[in-house]
Amino acid sequence: VMVVLAFILSFVFGLFMGVAGESDSGLIQAMAGFVGMIVYLVMLLIQFLYYGHFWSKNGQSPGKKLMGVKVVQTDGGSMSFLKAGLRGTLGYLISGLIFGLGFIWAIFDADNETWHDKIFGTRVVRA
Repeated sequence: VMVVLAFILSFVFGLFMGVAGESDSGLIQAMAGFVGMIVYLVMLLIQFLYYGHFWSKNGQSPGKKLMGVKVVQTDGGSMSFLKAGLRGTLGYLISGLIFGLGFIWAIFDADNETWHDKIFGTRVVRA
């Protein structure tokens, strides 16, 4: 869901940036940069609310539900809305920073935990 939304927003914004890039006006180019910053912040907010809602509710976003897994705290309990939202935004950002190494880490980790699992004290289990 989040990937589709990001793709649509990126496509629309990319068209806008293409038009702005052809302009000789510094004002239009500055406005394009400002709009880009706003789009990025809105996407972060949507991502925070999306993961915060689903993971604090039952540990499953629609994708995790489809895969038959859920996110829980290491003690097996549910996450708070704040923790779930931060894990899905800040945690994913950190795990993806260096060529997605934080996500790949789970393959080699003894507990199959990603970087964002380690940071936020969570794990993914079968639902």
